[in-house]
Amino acid sequence: MNSYKLKLTALTPIHIGTGEVYEPTNFVINDGCLYEFDEVLFLHSLSNLDKKAFTNLLNGNDYIRIIDFYKEHKSQAKKIAYHKVAISKKVEETYNKIVNKDGSKNKNKLEIQKTYKYRNTHSAVIPGSSIKGMLDTVFKIYPGKIKDNLIRQHLKISDAFMTNGSIEIGYCYRKHKDPRKKAKSSIPQIVEVISKGSNFIFSIKTIYDFDEIVNKFKDYFNSQDRKSIYFKTSDNSFTARIGKFSGKAFMVDGDNKVINSYGKKVSTHTLYENDDPFGWIKIELISDEEYDVSLEKIESANKKYFEELHNRQKEIRQTIQKAKEEALKLKKEKEQKALEEQKRKEEVERKRQEELSKMSPLDRKILELKEANPNPNETIDIVIFNAIKNGKLDEFKCEALKRLKEEMIKLKKWTETSKKPQKDKKYKRTQEVIKILNEYC
Repeated sequence: MNSYKLKLTALTPIHIGTGEVYEPTNFVINDGCLYEFDEVLFLHSLSNLDKKAFTNLLNGNDYIRIIDFYKEHKSQAKKIAYHKVAISKKVEETYNKIVNKDGSKNKNKLEIQKTYKYRNTHSAVIPGSSIKGMLDTVFKIYPGKIKDNLIRQHLKISDAFMTNGSIEIGYCYRKHKDPRKKAKSSIPQIVEVISKGSNFIFSIKTIYDFDEIVNKFKDYFNSQDRKSIYFKTSDNSFTARIGKFSGKAFMVDGDNKVINSYGKKVSTHTLYENDDPFGWIKIELISDEEYDVSLEKIESANKKYFEELHNRQKEIRQTIQKAKEEALKLKKEKEQKALEEQKRKEEVERKRQEELSKMSPLDRKILELKEANPNPNETIDIVIFNAIKNGKLDEFKCEALKRLKEEMIKLKKWTETSKKPQKDKKYKRTQEVIKILNEYC
């Protein structure tokens, strides 16, 4: 068995598919970055007023308005974000797009395909299984295709850990290999990729020595379908292709023809936003010392990440605590205002009862009728007159009639003579009251 320590360099963007996506209900995009956050933490970090508004949106299940709410509160979302990744200008423009050309609301869900990462550090990883899948093809040792598979059984590959580099998000397109032609479908996808130039380390154990591995790759890439300017070898390195969107030519073994589902030669390929092909990597031998130094670098980076995470979580807790304190303060202020309003009403009622206790029974009844009158603009004489006619003041009828006369005199409505008695409303009302007075008093 041969054991090798290796360095892997991304020559072009790499996407290791996971089936997971970024949902626009758990991220915001701002200033060239995507900020991923926890929706529950977001809710808890809101002020009491915003929390109520957001809860109403959730209950209404209005997807677009929920996303708009996140956009309007992106500063809050950024504060509690646990992961940040660079994003292309084109994707950010799509995210910020409010309406379509026809004026309709943009309902693009903007799902983004994630690449493989460690959940605890969000650092990009190339799984050993992905590398082994590539070697299965090159070594022609796919399970089930050969009887004696000792070569594969003895092939041990570690995950490839990032020593430096980054991940990013951008568009990818399916294009025709012939630049003069257009692909039948050019529907874009938004994908997260390992940025080109990123470096990883991994180890491999195999029955082959390094020269044999290089020669097998030379044979594999000698096929017309796999010829590329990216394929190069040296005494201690070779290039290969890995991950999703690498192309069907790199997923078939031996001399099998590279054909599509229609039985025709594959004529399209998928390119990243800047027209880079996907998945080209350089693998080179490194010394045990360089490998150990790289491991220490990874360990140091992880330690730094967890320290920053601890500080971030502390900030998030403080943000949530501040929001809780603000909500409690508002609650207390509301309760205090309610208490003061209750006291004010009680004082008003106390004074009213005090005034009522000093009034005659007729005065209390007239006040009661005035307060219950649906038309607050009616003068007191009209209130008393209507009450007398409706029998509401029968127990005080004579006294009420005398009061009515007093109020009409005060308001200059008492008119015992008139030059135009048929048209004079004040005169007619006065005569009606005099008649009732003569009858009951």
